[in-house]
Amino acid sequence: MIRRGSSDSRARLSGGRPCAGCGRPIKGGLYCESCLEKFRERAKVQGERMEALKSNSLKRVVEDRNEVIILIVNSDERNLSITKIVLERGLPEYKILATNNPLTTINTLISREINLVILDADYNGLEMLRRIREDDHFKKVPVMMMSGATRREIVAEVFSLGVQDYVTKPCSPKDLVGRVNKLISGKKEVAAPATPPAETQQKSSFNVLLIDDDIFDLRQERETLRNRLPCTIITAQSAADGMRVLENQSMDLVLVSLDMPFVNGLKFLSLVNANAKLRNIPVIIMTDTRDFAVISEINKSAAAGHVRKPNISEDGLAFIESTLRKRK
Repeated sequence: MIRRGSSDSRARLSGGRPCAGCGRPIKGGLYCESCLEKFRERAKVQGERMEALKSNSLKRVVEDRNEVIILIVNSDERNLSITKIVLERGLPEYKILATNNPLTTINTLISREINLVILDADYNGLEMLRRIREDDHFKKVPVMMMSGATRREIVAEVFSLGVQDYVTKPCSPKDLVGRVNKLISGKKEVAAPATPPAETQQKSSFNVLLIDDDIFDLRQERETLRNRLPCTIITAQSAADGMRVLENQSMDLVLVSLDMPFVNGLKFLSLVNANAKLRNIPVIIMTDTRDFAVISEINKSAAAGHVRKPNISEDGLAFIESTLRKRK
């Protein structure tokens, strides 16, 4: 039964069927010309939007390939904001992104070409690092880990998961910017092989002896030096092993930990100075102490100087490099 006044009744009375879009009577098909025109216009607009999205996506991919992108991940908004501001001011030529949760982090890693990820072990950084290393799509992305923790088990786990640098907090803005820049610059140099300048060729001939009884500190110190100084690094975990290396190999510099059992850094220095063949080798003492009396004792000794360990600062690395250059 057809209700009087309905679109169907009007269409039937006029000898047609109702349009599926507006209900107006039409002689054939599902839609009237007016509705079809609206659909065509709508499809055209949607097509233009899709093309714009594709164009923007391709443009972003090209931009990502032409710029360095650093991703900071931290669940603490305050620390995240501070780190982002420090890097934006210190490295204006790089693009700095920030995320505060795992889902956004993973989506960013998938959609962008990230050159470096900065995590914080104090704020879910270890969990995020595990997820990154377990995913085949971005498991090789370089990672810097920040942490106020110095417990061996934490440091050991971080390095076992493959980080490029471990930064102990608190860390000065200058030091953080310098270390991030070194990681990025080092990656660029590897990606674009070229004939190294004369100064780099000269530095590669240096031999450095690194002595520390703490295997975790030793590993971190070695990686830090390798990132900055492409020289040959020989390691030893005791003063006795260090002396054997010096007696059998030619060294340009010795870095020795102050806090070693039996024979500490200063005693090792006296042994080196007592040997006529070795006394000309500069010895730098590594220590984590801030005790004024201890620092004064180092300054009064025959040491070439001292640097903080295990997180050697940018100033410390510059001092080590300067000491090496004087050898040539």
